[in-house]
Amino acid sequence: MRRIPFQSIAVGLAIFGAGIGGFFLLTQSKPTAEIREVPAAVWRVSTQTIQLQTVSPVFNGFGSVQNPDTQTLKARIATDVAALHVREGARTEAGRVLIELDATDAEIKLSQAKANLADAKANLIALNATESKDREALILDQEALDILTHKLARIQDLRQRNLTSEQDLDTARQAVVSQKLQINRRELALATVESKRIQLTTAIQRFDAEVRAATRDFESTQVKAPADGQVIEVNVVAGDRVQSNQHLLIFAPDSGREIRVQVPASVGLALSNAIRTQTPVTASTDRGHQLQLTRVSGAVRDNTGSIDAFFTSDTQLPPTGSVLSVSVELVAESSVVVLPTDALYGGNLIYRVTSDNTLEAVTVERLGQRPGENKTEILVRSAEIQTGDLILVSRLPAAVTGLKVEVIQ
Repeated sequence: MRRIPFQSIAVGLAIFGAGIGGFFLLTQSKPTAEIREVPAAVWRVSTQTIQLQTVSPVFNGFGSVQNPDTQTLKARIATDVAALHVREGARTEAGRVLIELDATDAEIKLSQAKANLADAKANLIALNATESKDREALILDQEALDILTHKLARIQDLRQRNLTSEQDLDTARQAVVSQKLQINRRELALATVESKRIQLTTAIQRFDAEVRAATRDFESTQVKAPADGQVIEVNVVAGDRVQSNQHLLIFAPDSGREIRVQVPASVGLALSNAIRTQTPVTASTDRGHQLQLTRVSGAVRDNTGSIDAFFTSDTQLPPTGSVLSVSVELVAESSVVVLPTDALYGGNLIYRVTSDNTLEAVTVERLGQRPGENKTEILVRSAEIQTGDLILVSRLPAAVTGLKVEVIQ
């Protein structure tokens, strides 16, 4: 085995030690980086000096023209359509005949009802006359009975003295009995007069009601316009067979039109309060119609969270179904701050710029909005805001309380 010379080992160790020493020397002699302080970022923002005001929020939305007085004219009886005088969309005046129905069956029914009524009235007249005559006859029957009774007494006296026959006595007795039966029948007839009168009076009332019903049915064969207006829809043609209560046409009068506007629940509450306190509410359409608030729905629409408000106008509104842009000026609110929409964060936060140029979040109550000179403005209120405060009005995604800013305007 070959042995490594000692000199070679010493040379290797010397080279390795020189490398280690050089590494440490280079490490100790490297340049040292200077630590510099970086200034905090400052955001440049726009602000607005606010002033508390008394302002009326304005709601802008869309409304549809409706007519709650729209009527569906129906057939009262089963019959045929004799003639059709209007078409869909036709304008008409009050009282104009729109549809003629075959009146034959209705006329027959009316004639029968009138005949029954006349017969019942005649029977009542006859009953009253019979009662009067029966009462007079009853008096005469009583007088005749007295005469026959006295005659029977005389014959009985003669028979006791054997001056007359048994047959004459029987004849006199029979005459008295017959007269009493006649009086009983007369009294019975008079006793039942009142019940017969009630029956006939009831029959007259029933037949009178039938006459009125038949008259109504007969008159209904002339389907007339209930007011000035327009035919919206026609459901039959001449010659059709219609059943009772079948739809004939839909008619919308000119009067009664109103605008239904869906508003947020908060706006609906404000409008309801205005109606309750009789506070005027100003509203108008994009076509120049001045509107009056009449009522507010008492229920929130499903899945929308909105409430229906109803307005009318003194001027003629467009046809039913028209959609109009509506502007509603609500009741004025006090201590209001008017800001651009960009100033509102998260629906209820704005940021105030403090004296040391940092942001401070302020929770506000949102009262609504109104049209501005260039764009929509929001109306908010908070007890923490005072006149003269600087409010951030530019959009700043990094806005947070304590953020340093620089006001550029």
